[in-house]
Amino acid sequence: MALVSLRELVTDASRRGYAVGSFNVVNMDTLQAILQAAEENGSPVILSVAEGHFHFVDLDEFSPVILKAAEKARVPVAVHLDHGQTFPAIVKALRSGFTSVMFDGSLLSLEENITRTREITRMAHAVGVSVEAELGHVTGGEGDASPGVADPSLYTDPKEAAIFVQKTEVDALAVAVGTVHGIYKGKPELDIPRLARIREATQVPLVLHGGSGLSDADFQAAIANGIAKINVYTDMSQRAMQKIRSVDTLPQETGFPEFMCLVKEAMQEAVTEKMQIFGSVGKATGFGS
Repeated sequence: MALVSLRELVTDASRRGYAVGSFNVVNMDTLQAILQAAEENGSPVILSVAEGHFHFVDLDEFSPVILKAAEKARVPVAVHLDHGQTFPAIVKALRSGFTSVMFDGSLLSLEENITRTREITRMAHAVGVSVEAELGHVTGGEGDASPGVADPSLYTDPKEAAIFVQKTEVDALAVAVGTVHGIYKGKPELDIPRLARIREATQVPLVLHGGSGLSDADFQAAIANGIAKINVYTDMSQRAMQKIRSVDTLPQETGFPEFMCLVKEAMQEAVTEKMQIFGSVGKATGFGS
């Protein structure tokens, strides 16, 4: 299937009642693990590269590889800049051929977030690229493995969300309703009533960042209340690290290539599990119809 935009993916997910997983790519193994899981499960998927991971991923060298793999995939695939915080990063993603970008102005004032997001939306839409933005703030850093907790004072305000979406014309909105990036310290509690009010106020597909620690029921409640895209990185990373730490249990003759295949399989299993929870398995069939 063709490379698609984020807008196409989240529109289909919203219409058919599932969420599309957005999985971070940091090397060839993660790229292959994500796409193999998507193809085997007939699931639409988003390949994300975070600005915070640019020290792992050289876009000039690796974006052609990501885009070619996406174009060859047998399922709908978007290639997405995750947590873009600087103008040069946004421009680099656009020039690299990404089909969507996220501008994260969540630490800015509402007015400044609107102004900067609107500028980026106009630029991206002019070349057919979708835009995700964030209002409210999901605590923790991208790829940060240290435990954290959500801060209710930073949760997304439904009234502000309505103003933000109307003025910026974003295609998807990331919201803060009780999750954190990285590992959650304790048991997360999603503010589902707030999420429902945001959906009603904005009428755009919503995005959940920082889903580690959530139960299957939490994810399903979020999807039922407007979440159409869910970001995943920590669970993939943890599954890979579990396999790496088990190296002493492997046969002595296991070589490095064989071991890396085992690590990739572990990540692929994590991706598959999330696709099953998100309800995206099989949704490549009938996509967009």
